[in-house]
Amino acid sequence: MLPGMSLALAALAVLVVAYLFMRSRKTHGDAEVVRESTPALDRWIADALEVELAEGALGLRSSTPEERRKLGKSLRGDPDPEVVSRVEDKVKAVELEFVKYAHDSEVEVTLRVRYEDGNAGTATKHLAWTDVPEAVRTDFDRRGGTRVFRTWVFPWARVRAL
Repeated sequence: MLPGMSLALAALAVLVVAYLFMRSRKTHGDAEVVRESTPALDRWIADALEVELAEGALGLRSSTPEERRKLGKSLRGDPDPEVVSRVEDKVKAVELEFVKYAHDSEVEVTLRVRYEDGNAGTATKHLAWTDVPEAVRTDFDRRGGTRVFRTWVFPWARVRAL
């Protein structure tokens, strides 16, 4: 009788630990989303991608601001199904490179759009250290390097933990 009870208690302990682990991962995941972005960075990415995608992937080279409106709204979190389909068909990946040298108070951010056809587009901006995401600043401090890389995900493709 005692070995059976020990086995039941051990199983219960494993379930409790698994539950607590899964719960902490969900909380940590939400925190990572916040730590990986800042309002200034989000604004610049949306603006840069709007220009790059309109001129590159979507063939709106001589478009008016009104023609780009659906693209801009999609990049800022209000996706249009037609725009999303066109972007997903053309874009392979969006990557960010953060460069900081010890003597600089700013960070250079380069946005690279890699297209399915092998072409690429880039945009660059300098951001104040405070406008750089917390997780990126932590990587610079912890690793002591001059470059940090991130993959950027379109707003419509982000999965949030419940």
